[in-house]
Amino acid sequence: MELIFRGMLHVVWRNETGRPKACKMHDLMRELALSISEREKFCVVYDGREVMEEVRARRLSTQTTEGKIKFCTGMSQLRSFLVFVTDTASLSFSNTLPSGFKLLRVLDLEYVPIDILPKEVVYLFNLRYLNLRATPIKKLPESIGKLHNLQTLDIRNTKIEALPSGISKLKNLCHLIMYRYTREHKGFRYVNGTRAPANICTFKKLQVLTCVELEGNIVRLVGNMTQLTRIGITNVKERDEKDLCASIQKMKLLHYLFLMASDEEEALQVNALRSPPPYLRMVILVGRLKKVPQWFFSLQSVTYMYLHWSRPEEDLLPYIEELPNLGKLTLMNAYVGKELCFRSGFEKLTHLQLFIFPLLNMITIAKGVMPNLQSLSLDDCTELNTLPEGLQYLTKLETLRLELVPEQLVDSI
Repeated sequence: MELIFRGMLHVVWRNETGRPKACKMHDLMRELALSISEREKFCVVYDGREVMEEVRARRLSTQTTEGKIKFCTGMSQLRSFLVFVTDTASLSFSNTLPSGFKLLRVLDLEYVPIDILPKEVVYLFNLRYLNLRATPIKKLPESIGKLHNLQTLDIRNTKIEALPSGISKLKNLCHLIMYRYTREHKGFRYVNGTRAPANICTFKKLQVLTCVELEGNIVRLVGNMTQLTRIGITNVKERDEKDLCASIQKMKLLHYLFLMASDEEEALQVNALRSPPPYLRMVILVGRLKKVPQWFFSLQSVTYMYLHWSRPEEDLLPYIEELPNLGKLTLMNAYVGKELCFRSGFEKLTHLQLFIFPLLNMITIAKGVMPNLQSLSLDDCTELNTLPEGLQYLTKLETLRLELVPEQLVDSI
């Protein structure tokens, strides 16, 4: 934030609460930063085209778009090794790491085309951060448990379907990120969880767990992880309602909740939750809701809600229209009615996305509702022949996105 305030970084994307999520740096500023960081032996940027004589800095950033990464010599003092890949098709990377990485604390191999974890990694005793995101790795070795100091393990969008039992030895783990997106972003199963041993619930320092596939007695044991701030659970069944809600009730620090039913016919039962965690800011529910949960009224801190395949028979909007901080609302195949009427509220809503409403033929927006809406997306609403009635009241609207809607609606514009 200080760098942004001083104009050294420029924000290019903020989330619905205004928090910066992506920044860019001016070319001249970047050149100056690279020059200073190399002079001060803070970091060296390497293009991977030729072998460097020696790395004197403690951080090495390898940025390559083609060819084979050629490891440098003299890496014994290296603390961080990061690989940035822009074209995986032309990149060659061996499944081995050079020796001399004993002091390494950060290893970032995101998008690197390796199918097995280099065997040298498990001997990096000082490793705190391991990023294998979007690599084609299929499994982790049992010996992963040797990384006793590991705090962050990121295996999202890999091909790893289950964690080895050795993962239970990582007692210092704070962040375990392991969800896997599918190619069916509009289908029910747009994301998959990863199976984990039940004793993962004994981790006392774990703050982030996304997404674990529910099986066995994990649904009860996860309630012991009261330090969690983010949790994602897949494969939830109706019979899990009582234990699941009791576990969530104990997570007083939770600000991110993702729950996904086992399939699109299985009801996602969460009505037994007496009151949601007080700091909950993001709620993502994937699965059929027989009833709209009464605790929706209590989501005073929520800034983003995403309901996927919920399709309750009753009107959802009265339950959420008065939420004071709701900034973004996404409904995907979440409504079975023909008319959607926004009668009041939604004071802070800036982004509204309505996807897959097969019966919807009318949207009504009362005057004064959604006064701060900036973006409205209508996608796969095949019966919607007219623009929302009351659209003229949305004076701050900047973007109207229409996709897979009737030609009659497009022609009217």
